[in-house]
Amino acid sequence: MIIEFPGTKGEIEESSSSHKYHSSLIVKEKTTTVLIDFGVKYNPRLIREINDFNYLLITHAHPDHYIWTVEEENRINIPVYLTIETLNYGKYKPGNYRVIKSGIEYILNDFRVRAFDVIHSLRCPAVAYKIKGSRTIVYAPDILDFKDDKEMVLGDVDLLIADGSSLNINMVRRSGDKLFGHTRVVTIAGWCKKYGVKELIITHCGKQIVTMDENELKEKLKEYAEGKINIRVAHDDRVIEL
Repeated sequence: MIIEFPGTKGEIEESSSSHKYHSSLIVKEKTTTVLIDFGVKYNPRLIREINDFNYLLITHAHPDHYIWTVEEENRINIPVYLTIETLNYGKYKPGNYRVIKSGIEYILNDFRVRAFDVIHSLRCPAVAYKIKGSRTIVYAPDILDFKDDKEMVLGDVDLLIADGSSLNINMVRRSGDKLFGHTRVVTIAGWCKKYGVKELIITHCGKQIVTMDENELKEKLKEYAEGKINIRVAHDDRVIEL
């Protein structure tokens, strides 16, 4: 399995040479290539290559993940998989959309894919994707927590790719009895240690990561890992063979 990060930036004004484009992920296995998310500030190469992918999966309808929320995009002809909540949220709709339900496994050629509901936004429900090929990964770029039991989601996972909006600053908000926002990288590292996930890659990077000195960032991640897991930060156009 090969993974690639066309973009790694969250919905922030700040950017750097390593984090210029909105977060997305390419997953390749044998003859199948899947792209997850296509936001407004997409890597320009994506639109040139878009119809060479087999599938496009969408996590949720915030515009940094789903261009159709605010713009019409009719150059994308491949199947676009998304929940009914995401489809109904956007101002526009993909031409070739396929509605999926969370908790159900879908066979997409060489991959088995399952969406899991996550806590993130009150108005714009989001999912994480669990993708099984030769390795098993979970992609959760915007998350406060999983709605399902984390043992079920993470118990057999080789790699978690997750939200880098905050290293250690509280970004949890409350509306009545409901929480929303983003969890912290230090908390996500704790999930990995508890459920046996040995590899963590941070994407959807927020201001803290994008503007932090690289050596300082490495020390923070080393502290969170406690020698038990490997934590890396993804950069735009980074390619990793698993």
